[in-house]
Amino acid sequence: MSHSGGIVEYVFVSHRKVRRHAGAVEGVDLDWVEYVTRAGALKEGTPFFLGSDLRPLEPLTSCFFELAKRLDAGSLEDYAYDLMDLVGFLEDLDPPTDLLSATEDDLVAYKDELMEYRDEPVSAATWMRRRAAIHNFYDWAVEDVKLLDRRPYHRRKNGKDVLSVSVVNDLDVRHLTYSQWRFLKQVGLRGLLPDERVDRSFRGAAPLRNSAAAEVAVTTGMRLREFSTLLDIEVGPPRRDGSAALVDLREMAKYKLPRTVEIQHATLREIDFYRRTERAKIVHAAARTLHRHRAELFVVDDINSRQGKVSGVLHGRRRTFTVKDMDVATRRIAVIEGDRGLEPMALFVGRGGRMLSPQRWHQVFEDAHVRALRISKEHKLETVVPRAFKIHDLRHTFAIFMLQLLTELVAAQEAELRRLGGHTVYLADHISRSPQLTVQRLLGHRQATSTMRYLRYIRKTNLLVARAIADWNAQDTTYADYAARLAPGRAA
Repeated sequence: MSHSGGIVEYVFVSHRKVRRHAGAVEGVDLDWVEYVTRAGALKEGTPFFLGSDLRPLEPLTSCFFELAKRLDAGSLEDYAYDLMDLVGFLEDLDPPTDLLSATEDDLVAYKDELMEYRDEPVSAATWMRRRAAIHNFYDWAVEDVKLLDRRPYHRRKNGKDVLSVSVVNDLDVRHLTYSQWRFLKQVGLRGLLPDERVDRSFRGAAPLRNSAAAEVAVTTGMRLREFSTLLDIEVGPPRRDGSAALVDLREMAKYKLPRTVEIQHATLREIDFYRRTERAKIVHAAARTLHRHRAELFVVDDINSRQGKVSGVLHGRRRTFTVKDMDVATRRIAVIEGDRGLEPMALFVGRGGRMLSPQRWHQVFEDAHVRALRISKEHKLETVVPRAFKIHDLRHTFAIFMLQLLTELVAAQEAELRRLGGHTVYLADHISRSPQLTVQRLLGHRQATSTMRYLRYIRKTNLLVARAIADWNAQDTTYADYAARLAPGRAA
């Protein structure tokens, strides 16, 4: 078995491609679309593997049929490539081996190969995803189908094993100061010059969209998957009273942990400017393309704002979804009949009226970072953006500043209560006002340990963070106002 050569081929189930390309096959009386969408059919994104005789290749095919019952299409694709890479490594050993015959030493050698000896070693986080794929395979082989009596490696009661590595250290927690953020946004994303004049040489697409999306990320702590798949109706226009928009996240949140995020008024105004300019232009240009693909889209004709539901036609069937429970795949193809034809329901749209892919968003921010560094050098400025930057650093920025501000506010409340002769000795009071638990809720962390690393980071770099927060608060009240609303409400 090789990665993708003549011995094995792999494909992923795609209902969309069947609808678009399937045709009649001589001698086969079968409605292909009905067949792939019938009850019990293979789930969208399910991988399967073929041998040189074009027959299903085991044990990977059966393993993924089982994994498809509980994993989404993205995870299935990642795990498929991960396990095929492992299969290729095992085949290249001397003597060659396979998944069912591999030993603990073989798997440890694979880990070492990826993390130490390859031309571009993988990160600890990437390896842990591959480790999860390996675990899933051997859990299935041992517990579900009894192909093996035991795993080829020992797992301790605490879940650790020879494939474990430390994924995150405090140095991975990067954040931006206000001046860094401002430069990245105005110069990198919007294409301005350091003095905020228009750069006539800038050729970036949709700068208003990109900067508005980044503003949402840095002021809410949303992950890429979350802010990039927002629907326009979830955010809406700026409120007349200047209040924040409350957006319920569930299906698109990590681990599907429900939480509510606030999008502040200033951010809503920036989104609305993008909505009325760039987005309107993109939507108008995409109408003809969307019309051609109408049969593949979820065409919404009824929006129940009170119940948070949308209804329409999807693949010939009448469907109704609760907005917060719509999966990413459905969000990507959701459109509505507008005055000039079909319009995408996505908030942040790209060419053709579709949501941008995660890969495209990463490219947008990488290009912005590179531009910011280049302009900084050309204008002989002191380094105003970090040498390394990822989209997730915007979430780190939100987390660190909110945690620090909430800690300071709660400490001030404690001091005031003591001055007035009161006390806060009750456990329930401490828990209800805990800045760490508040930030854990705001970020949608499943475990408190994920939030704790921000707290440890602040303690180790408190002078840097204190200066950064002062910078933010002097320029923008977003974090301070947000924290102030949270702390008194929870102290009451």
